[in-house]
Amino acid sequence: MARYHYRRLPPHSALLSGRAPPNEDSFRSEKLQIWYNNTATGWRDDGPHVHAESDECFVVLKGAVIVDVEGERVTVGAGEFCCFPAGVFHAVVDVQTPTETLMIRAPSVNDKIYQNKPADCQERR
Repeated sequence: MARYHYRRLPPHSALLSGRAPPNEDSFRSEKLQIWYNNTATGWRDDGPHVHAESDECFVVLKGAVIVDVEGERVTVGAGEFCCFPAGVFHAVVDVQTPTETLMIRAPSVNDKIYQNKPADCQERR
């Protein structure tokens, strides 16, 4: 088994590291989740959410990500990053495309809780 994992970034959005990688190009890690977003199509979160145990960070390489952090709108542009400690409600409300970002979250646990969804409808990812 190799002591490290090396791959080129894909030409599309993909999970680079996490608990359940979709293929051999991704790195399996119980401690670290990294999503690579590379798209010309806009996207947004399903609403404000919080991570109960993990910290999350967006690194913007191209374009911009507009986030709502507990009611405050922040535009995170190319060459900038924004971090959300566990327990802070946040949501991506818009993106300026084309967008290339890294979303880094640690530890890689299923702890995403939406603010306005009933407990029995929560998506835990």
